Amino acid sequence: MATERVTVVGGGLAGCEAAIALARRGWRVRLVEMRGVRSTAAHQTTELGELVCTNSFKSEDPANAHGELKREMRLLGSTLLSCA
Repeated sequence: MATERVTVVGGGLAGCEAAIALARRGWRVRLVEMRGVRSTAAHQTTELGELVCTNSFKSEDPANAHGELKREMRLLGSTLLSCA
């Protein structure tokens, strides 16, 4: 499958996670991101996977949305959760 290509648009957490997952499955991935070329008031850096306008990872409590999001990401083998 190494000849198959996919383009992921957006270098936020979801885009980076998707690009990593696809690459691990043998796809050739091109990640397209505007930062470095254009910025917004929400972005503090030009780096990929920047947490912006969110506190989605603030809790480990499985009884709330934050904890459930983390649980689901762990079950799916998230690469970026350990970095967030």
